[in-house]
Amino acid sequence: MFRLSSTLTPALLSASLVPAQYIGSEACRACHSAQFTSQSKTGHAHALAPATKGSPGQWAFGAGAVAITYVSQADEDGYIEHGLSYYASIRSMALTPGHASASDRRYRTFDPVASVLRCFRCHSTGPLTLGPRYSIQPSELGVRCESCHGPGEAHVKAAGSILNPGKLPAGQINEFCGTCHRKPPESGEETDWTNAWNTRHEPDYLSHATCFRKSGGALTCLTCHDPHQPLSQTAASYDKRCVGCHAVVRHRVAVAKQACVGCHMPQVQTGPHLRFTNHWIGVYENGSHLVPKRRIVKGLLPLQLAVPKGVSFSAPADPSSLRPLFEQALADHPKAPRSAADLGLFLKSVGQAAAAEAPLRKALELDLANSDPMLAADQENLASLLVSLGRQAEALELFMQAAGGSDSAVAARSYAGLAALDPARAESYYRSGLEAEERAAGKDHSQVAVFLNNLALALRQRGDNASAEPLLRRALAIQEKALGPDHAAVASTLNNLGSLLQSTGRLAEAERVERRALRIFEQKLGPESMELAITCSNLADLEWSKGDLSAAESFYRRALSIDESVYGPDHPEVAADLANLGLLLKETRKPARANPKPTH
Repeated sequence: MFRLSSTLTPALLSASLVPAQYIGSEACRACHSAQFTSQSKTGHAHALAPATKGSPGQWAFGAGAVAITYVSQADEDGYIEHGLSYYASIRSMALTPGHASASDRRYRTFDPVASVLRCFRCHSTGPLTLGPRYSIQPSELGVRCESCHGPGEAHVKAAGSILNPGKLPAGQINEFCGTCHRKPPESGEETDWTNAWNTRHEPDYLSHATCFRKSGGALTCLTCHDPHQPLSQTAASYDKRCVGCHAVVRHRVAVAKQACVGCHMPQVQTGPHLRFTNHWIGVYENGSHLVPKRRIVKGLLPLQLAVPKGVSFSAPADPSSLRPLFEQALADHPKAPRSAADLGLFLKSVGQAAAAEAPLRKALELDLANSDPMLAADQENLASLLVSLGRQAEALELFMQAAGGSDSAVAARSYAGLAALDPARAESYYRSGLEAEERAAGKDHSQVAVFLNNLALALRQRGDNASAEPLLRRALAIQEKALGPDHAAVASTLNNLGSLLQSTGRLAEAERVERRALRIFEQKLGPESMELAITCSNLADLEWSKGDLSAAESFYRRALSIDESVYGPDHPEVAADLANLGLLLKETRKPARANPKPTH
């Protein structure tokens, strides 16, 4: 759908992103007047503007077709998101999403996760700069040409190559658009599908859809959305895309004549005045608009849509482009340990671990010289980074120092780090970490339950189930009270408790506990998640122990289909599932069927 005639290679994609080469969308108008004119009318183009006179803030985020949220600089250190936003549906102000009251919410400008800076980066085009009092200065307001195509100077001066996201494979387009619209989760992350607010993360939801995973790359964000045109508000325009692949549709039940997207991409109400389209294309039943019906489908692209090795690309709005702002803050305050720590933690957060070491060491040196109370946090931060760099011995020493500091929260995290690095002494470290966490957060905090779980697992490693069980039951009680009975963390503890009960021969209670975990994971994490696969494997083991080999086979096959769908057929988790299933089938004398259908 991108109509520029440029070509794109992976090398050009990363090499072209030089901030100094941004020239602004007006430079594109002469050669691409039609695209410039139509794109100027899109919501993207008006994603950021100075707030109009009489508005509560300095900056207006959002084009106004749906809502506008207001942001203002509070002081040199931070910005506030105002508690009231404008909603077009009521033509009035109401609570900003995520706010429990009309109170403003403050954010540090140089928070390492760069929440405010990332907001400005995605709602504007080109590099951000810092003005007086560290005010954030966008280069160009709104999402314009170079937000997607990258710096245009070379292209304009010498007709050189320019980035064309339309040439990327489907998975990479999803990642590219997800830079601002939220990428699919990385390995080890899961989405809470019961939280309607998450439906605004369109690339995440699309990546789970059978249509996307079965299309062989034919379905991407650009199939339905032309970035150069205003967003269509008519269902019929989207149905045309559906008909391209589904020319003949036979419904199993009678349906009223209506648009495809009305049923298969339902609108989800996320608040009194706001709703989003669910991009997890599927069959929705019984009034549910959050997770579609689980179906059996062959040959799905795995959920872990990793970018192929050796391919380096980043979108122009990638958070790593904010690095110069953090470096400027440190250059302006070379003796400020917090500026050094902010830079180091930011670099770590964007995957630049090697570059993060120097500023984190600088923060440590400055605080050590001043005997600053943040010294222990510096030690913990550097230790965590060194672990990611494979330097465990150095990390172990720093964690020990941080654990001995006066900050109980830092001590608790450091003891957890020590336990991971020194499994032989994990039990002792978890006990110390538990005590520190109880001092820091209180005995009934959900983080205490994490330590209780870890300590219980360490005790089980040496066969002390009797001591582990009360810890797991206490963790469960804490989580149910603090997080609610249907939280995913509750299900994880239920799994741990079920495994213990199973190993001690209490199969009936173990099954009740593990089936409850299964229901929670199905509800919270959807039909395909790592946790759900683990629970299915646990239940398969349990049913095997009970002698119900048919039920055990069913659970093993479900675990296998989930893992195959999540990771692909060649992953170690899939191999382990096949091994378990093979052993069971050998006992039942059934021929092994190695490739069950993946599920959706």
